[in-house]
Amino acid sequence: MPYPLGMQESIKKVEFTRPSRLNQEFNRLEPSEKARLLEDYHPDYRPGGKAKIPLGPNRDESVPVELVELLKSPSRLKPAEINLEKIHYRTDVLVIGGGGGGATAALIATDHGAEVILATKLRLGDSNTIMAEGGIGAATMPEDSPVIHWIDTMMGGRFQNKPDLVEALVTDAPLIVSWLADLGVNFDRNPDGSFETHMPGGHSRKRSHSVKDLTGLEIMRVLGDEIRNRENLKKSFKS
Repeated sequence: MPYPLGMQESIKKVEFTRPSRLNQEFNRLEPSEKARLLEDYHPDYRPGGKAKIPLGPNRDESVPVELVELLKSPSRLKPAEINLEKIHYRTDVLVIGGGGGGATAALIATDHGAEVILATKLRLGDSNTIMAEGGIGAATMPEDSPVIHWIDTMMGGRFQNKPDLVEALVTDAPLIVSWLADLGVNFDRNPDGSFETHMPGGHSRKRSHSVKDLTGLEIMRVLGDEIRNRENLKKSFKS
């Protein structure tokens, strides 16, 4: 998709000056210069960018102003519309949370024959998952392996990670990517149909599987549709 017309002139300037910038070196910023940039532009450092939470278990904790405003805003839930005639439920699996993790757990549990109730305080998909852009790291390429992925991950965590959890992560990752693709997630592909992967920060292989910069949003779209289209989950979904 081409850039909007309003950006064309700016792109021309970048292309015109590119040859002169190829070998240009920039001096490292002094600590005071770094601090000034952070204070001018970074929301965590900009004066007035944070406020204190007025109540609850995190009272007086400083967080971004936008989060405080969200916590103080009216709830999306409408108590008058909640049916309290039945308050006791029996189920094999109770999943709390309707994001990527919760939706995946609910779907896999139902695939194995379990009766599942999925409960979420907001709408299905209102989660951190939809804000994830970079992609999913998984050793799906011939030059990669879960062992190499494990080493990269442990090194990235300065070996403070829990090795057994990292092992589960790197072992399951290729299976999860394949499962998501089978459900309909439109991962970026090469002309031959294979996954198009790119290098995540701190890794030694191209193993990040993405959907442009909408990876989490696309994953949650597919997982949400899958839950809504499954009768056994649709009947037990609680929000």
